[in-house]
Amino acid sequence: MHSDDSFRLDRRRLLKLAAAGGLALPGASLAGGALAATVPDKTFRITMVLGRGESDNEFGFKDYLARRGMKTEFTIRNTGGDMSKLPAIMEEIKDTKPDLIYSWGTPQTRALVGPYDGADPRQHIIDIPVVFTFVAAPLDARIVPDLARPGRNVTGTIHIAPIAVQINTILAYRPLKRIGVVYNPKERNSILTLEGLRAECGPRGLELIEEAVPLDGRGEPISAAVPDALARVAARGAEILYIGPDTFIAFHNRTVVAAEALRHRLPTFSVTELIVRTDKAMLALASSAYGIGRFTAFKAAQILLDGVSPSAIPVETLKRFSVIINMPTVRALEYYPPIGLLNFAEIIET
Repeated sequence: MHSDDSFRLDRRRLLKLAAAGGLALPGASLAGGALAATVPDKTFRITMVLGRGESDNEFGFKDYLARRGMKTEFTIRNTGGDMSKLPAIMEEIKDTKPDLIYSWGTPQTRALVGPYDGADPRQHIIDIPVVFTFVAAPLDARIVPDLARPGRNVTGTIHIAPIAVQINTILAYRPLKRIGVVYNPKERNSILTLEGLRAECGPRGLELIEEAVPLDGRGEPISAAVPDALARVAARGAEILYIGPDTFIAFHNRTVVAAEALRHRLPTFSVTELIVRTDKAMLALASSAYGIGRFTAFKAAQILLDGVSPSAIPVETLKRFSVIINMPTVRALEYYPPIGLLNFAEIIET
């Protein structure tokens, strides 16, 4: 057990975090807009291109449209993270011409719509509106040139807090000097996040301990190598493991990542909620997947009901995030948060 001093929250750091828009009480209201006065008597056809099957994100999307009174027909296509399946899905979309495409994740969205300065109508989809979700850095991925005004037939939502706010949250939990990260070097999100972490950690005097997951002969990350990469991060003195918006790490291998980190007594911080809610990661700063799905649907409704061009609909994130703490993991690690953080965090007990 730690002394009372270790539980005392640095109020200036907390206020800075809150002022940056990084904190919210659980259940904070979803951003939205005025409802359309009337809903046309037609059935809208929406193709959902997923990478991990349906989740709370998609349930939130569907629920919002249903509550708006919209009749919808969904076609679900799931790559399961296998990008080789995407060309056939794109051909189907071009043949069926749905009213809207819902796209999950950076690699799939980039493959669907192409870069904003190099989209090829023979290869990419440019004539059907696209709303994306779970894209961490749409500017760096060259999906849109401007968040405020995308300027193309594409808009969507960002699901993570700014990296500066993420670091503020980690330091509000416990001052430290070394942050570890295990990442997939083949995933664009991971590389962009790593670059952002380097830029943020350096000026703060924080050491970033990096371990890339090895690749196999086909250039794909090796799941069996994840435990060894985590062990190296722990051996190099990381005080917390950062779990970014990396589909390979935070979704496909989340159970192994959380369990191995706990085995090495390495606290974990995630920018998404799932690994904290369903596995054994310790801490997250995240918007709910359900809420992000609803916010994405709000943008879809602007297109389908209000006739707004995606090119004029801003790409945004929810304005507030929740701190989520897995208390069984906290107790297992004896790595207790300050009382001030517990006062507004969402506590997971199971």
